[in-house]
Amino acid sequence: MSSFESRLSVESVVLVAVLVAIASIGRIAFTSIPSVQLASFIIIISGIFFGKKIGLVTGLLVPVVTDMMGLGLGPWTIFQMIGWGLIGLSAGVLAQLLNKSDIMGYLSRGVFGFLWGFIFGWINDISMIFFMSVPNLNTFIGLFAASFTFDLIHAVTNLLALTLLFEVFKRIFLRVKENYLSDSTEAYE
Repeated sequence: MSSFESRLSVESVVLVAVLVAIASIGRIAFTSIPSVQLASFIIIISGIFFGKKIGLVTGLLVPVVTDMMGLGLGPWTIFQMIGWGLIGLSAGVLAQLLNKSDIMGYLSRGVFGFLWGFIFGWINDISMIFFMSVPNLNTFIGLFAASFTFDLIHAVTNLLALTLLFEVFKRIFLRVKENYLSDSTEAYE
């Protein structure tokens, strides 16, 4: 983490704050529709365009901000941080593949978003261990089965957002990167 801290610039702090705000709006605006998480989309494209560190930090902060804004803090918040942080980090690591404009890019983004809809749900399901009287393999299997529909909705939301909105956000994020961030992209990789 010291390499990130030593390169932390004013631009990157402002960028993370704006990305967290946008992702938080994407989460809070759809709270009435279970598992529609546009925050995941913003975190994924943050990792793709601004690097794994920005993606990770954005993913870590979104659940803290949104849970403090009324969605409720609890043991699940830590697991949401882990899940979204890993989404942003992995999007940054796979940025070259996910940022392609050809059919391979579309397929990669779709599969990536779809899979992370389920993986994020499974990571969050683990937080329920704090509420189980006797956690065992059968209770976890039942928990994963009960959350399947919610995870599927999240996966499909990611798939649709990455398919329909990616190019629009790509233009916006590239313009931000070009016009407002310093020439040194090392801080964002």
